[in-house]
Amino acid sequence: MKNKKIIIFLILLVVFLYTYLSKKVDITRYTVKSDKISKLFDDYTIVQLSDFHSKGYKDTTEIIINEIEKINPDIIVMTGDMISWDVENIEELEKLINDLAPKYPTYYINGNHEELSEILKPKEYENFINDIKSLGVGVLKNNYIELIKDDESINLYEIDIPLDGPTGLYVSSGQLDDKYINDKLDEVDKNKFNILLAHNPLFIDDYSRWGADLVLSGHMHGGIIRIPIIGVGIASPEKDYFPKYDAGEFKVGNTTMIVNRGIGASSSGLRVFNKPEISVITLKSK
Repeated sequence: MKNKKIIIFLILLVVFLYTYLSKKVDITRYTVKSDKISKLFDDYTIVQLSDFHSKGYKDTTEIIINEIEKINPDIIVMTGDMISWDVENIEELEKLINDLAPKYPTYYINGNHEELSEILKPKEYENFINDIKSLGVGVLKNNYIELIKDDESINLYEIDIPLDGPTGLYVSSGQLDDKYINDKLDEVDKNKFNILLAHNPLFIDDYSRWGADLVLSGHMHGGIIRIPIIGVGIASPEKDYFPKYDAGEFKVGNTTMIVNRGIGASSSGLRVFNKPEISVITLKSK
């Protein structure tokens, strides 16, 4: 019996490694249903990319572009840290955006690296933002736009969570004013379906209280090192271990949050059992 279990384990391990090694990029699909989503937005498809960190990862940029063209989304959202704070060596990111933005409505938000570059490299950050705007990319910063189909619409919001000055990391929940999101964003129309792009997933309770129906986040790099088969992340950019919101889908109150594992490597250069990820979110009318 013991030998049989060992054989089964080894077979499963081989299958897992073969599956893992045969693909360079993961495509993770989600379906989000709500009675706030009208029939006009039924099957509306959002591609989420995050944490590219200027260079991407192991020559996967062209693969990502080709996979997105197969998906043919209605919009693409880039949920922060697409550049690194120094705004250097961004040729791969420029390639990604130059190829995708003319084909699909694309929206870009700040992560903590963009916020740092605004402070430490303001000229380089401004030049980069102006360049992607010239390609038609919508840059959202503590505001929103309406995504419109005929006479129906859903709202796409963005929130920047502030950084802690001494560390350069995000502020903690205890440091964030309870009214911060309400002060930064307009009062949400709860009769509409509201998507919030928020790089940092750790403030999901605040996003939910504000009224987000769907939150799209990144930042956690999938836990940087993931335990094979069970898919649990070990570390996070927030300097803690086994982060609660490492990757995947989470529910808090009436809010669904999807955390993308990102594309590039963390500042340590590590991605272990943790492939670059494209998230595909399909909206469905109940």
